[in-house]
Amino acid sequence: MNEINEYGSFDFLSNLLTVLAWGVIAYLAYRMYRKNPEQQVGWKAFLVLLTGITSFSITWMMASTVIRIAVLPLGVWVLYFFLKRKEGRWERYRKFAWLGFGANYIFLLSVLVASSIGHFVYPADHAETFVSDVKEASILSVHPNGSEKAALNVKVLNSELQKLKQSQVYDGTWYEYTFVQEKARYERFPYLLLDAKPKWGSGVRSTIYVEKDGKGLLIQTPSESLYFRSTQSFVVGGDEK
Repeated sequence: MNEINEYGSFDFLSNLLTVLAWGVIAYLAYRMYRKNPEQQVGWKAFLVLLTGITSFSITWMMASTVIRIAVLPLGVWVLYFFLKRKEGRWERYRKFAWLGFGANYIFLLSVLVASSIGHFVYPADHAETFVSDVKEASILSVHPNGSEKAALNVKVLNSELQKLKQSQVYDGTWYEYTFVQEKARYERFPYLLLDAKPKWGSGVRSTIYVEKDGKGLLIQTPSESLYFRSTQSFVVGGDEK
């Protein structure tokens, strides 16, 4: 199966925490500037702060969240090299340079807080996180195993969203059909779910496939695959056996 369609939504928590992080940085910079306003030029202090943010960072994934830890203050080193050329200039602006480097950790904290809250507000084990609004949704057959006449029963899917149960997608039957009986060209998820919107503010990006019998959803995100099963078929006009 190839990912054909992706839907991205507004990441409310991430954006909110980023704005708050910038607010904290701006407040600290303002406090520094107000202590000796006659010694610094406001716009120069701002540029120094932005340059100080530049750093060499270690990056890895933690619970589907990109984590970056600043290790080397590259921006601070560059500023030191240039500002030291004129006596007293580095001493006047170095605190803004180091605040810029420290801003990396303020942003890191905002990412960790947003991720922690997000796991409770937008749980990955709830299908509604990924499929919340299906008013304009439809399905598209993306494999010969699917029926061109198949259509999505929006009413049934909408009523089943809260009842969908997460299950194991890999089982003996799928393995048998997919890898042993290759000539059968079996595809368990021949339909693509289109125009289904995730929960507002979740920021999730996913590609969603519908099972041949119309009772299952395979949700593929950039980091994982999730399978949810319904008691009723929400596909009509196809082979729902």
